[in-house]
Amino acid sequence: MAAQSTATDGSANGDPSYPSSFAAWYSVAVLMLMYIFSFIDRTTISLLVEPMKRDLHISDTQIGMLQGLAFALLYTFLGLPIARLSDRHSRRAIIAAGVFIWSIMAALCGIARTATELFMARVGVGIGEAALSPAAYSIITDSFPLSKLGRAFGVYNIGITIGAGTAFLVGGIVVAAVSHAGATYTLPLLGEVRAWQMVFIVTGAPGVVLPLLMLTFREPARRGLLRRQSAVEPAAATLRPPLSEVLNYVWLNRKFYGLYFVALALLSMCGYSVAAWLPTALIRAYGVTAGQVGKVLGVSTILMNSTGMLLAGILCDRLTRKGRRDAPIIVALISACGIAVFGSLPAFMPSVPLIWVAMFVAGLTFNAYNGVGPMAINQVTPNQYRAQVSAVYLFVVNALGLGVGPTLVPYVNDHIFHDPIKIRYSLFIVVFCAALAAISLLLIVRPIYRQKQTEAAQWR
Repeated sequence: MAAQSTATDGSANGDPSYPSSFAAWYSVAVLMLMYIFSFIDRTTISLLVEPMKRDLHISDTQIGMLQGLAFALLYTFLGLPIARLSDRHSRRAIIAAGVFIWSIMAALCGIARTATELFMARVGVGIGEAALSPAAYSIITDSFPLSKLGRAFGVYNIGITIGAGTAFLVGGIVVAAVSHAGATYTLPLLGEVRAWQMVFIVTGAPGVVLPLLMLTFREPARRGLLRRQSAVEPAAATLRPPLSEVLNYVWLNRKFYGLYFVALALLSMCGYSVAAWLPTALIRAYGVTAGQVGKVLGVSTILMNSTGMLLAGILCDRLTRKGRRDAPIIVALISACGIAVFGSLPAFMPSVPLIWVAMFVAGLTFNAYNGVGPMAINQVTPNQYRAQVSAVYLFVVNALGLGVGPTLVPYVNDHIFHDPIKIRYSLFIVVFCAALAAISLLLIVRPIYRQKQTEAAQWR
């Protein structure tokens, strides 16, 4: 009778060692909200390309650096030391500190007067955001049994699509104010700011109060610890491994981690390249306004990309229940194929209405891999390594995807087409080639992942 009561009280899947279902899903909702704001703050810049170029007197390649390289510069390098803290200390406190820092720095983007100042503020946004995902992945993995992880990671990761979509919508609403030179606002203490600067301030400032939400749930107990033998401290040997041990573990399992990290980095490159340059490509090639692009892209991103990510999680859980140990890899492959086929369709449609249709169709598969990609890593990584291995994953994904993608598109355009209007063709080249390479790597890594699942079952 007592056991029945425990299960009814909602511990995940009836297992009292997990948090209650309400507590587990509530923590996912809070973490997703943090993720939404992180993508608002990192994505808003993509709709402000033309007014920023005009007011800061910079090139497409320099804009690409502001969109990708500036953010990724310390975001990638600080991920590992911050994640190391997450594997040893309060994950909630680390996330809260990161949210506060990136929100302040996002707002500071709005008072930047030069390209250099804006670059440094974008670096600061990256520093704060480096604290979120490794710790969040670890919390979610400890909160749900294997059969529910796909949906949990899917819900958390729709923060990407809702955040990016909201950024596009906000940009679409205010873009009329930045459509002509000289548009300004006067703010107390800050004085006169341009309209595009105002966008950064409005989207960044609310995040300052978000850390308070991290006080509203408890961290789950750490599970899935890899037991190691230690003559001196056998109990402590399972926790707080030195960094050299973590990196050695990654190196020993490099066949999986290396291939998988690069595959998802290439898919990430597709996503960041499209987010950074599709609005500008459509504005230049089809004569639509930034406001139109922002509104349609915002709605399609929120609705279709989020739906695709949730469906990916549901499909992954269904395949897992049917005994498919490589379910996350299968879903990632489906997503990669969708990106290769539909990724650049919006830039090649013969009319504006067809562009909007293509954007909705492409959105369904474009972010699906994000719902299961990090989950696959955490499933086959011992608990005491998870946040740090996730940080290595994010290092590779963001160094290649975010650091290279948005800059590579204008670089290709400058050296092949030599015409700003033809940047849509450069976008197609980058997206198609990256997606094709990712498909090849995922096919290679699939049997390796099945073997890793077998090994993980022994200590899970």
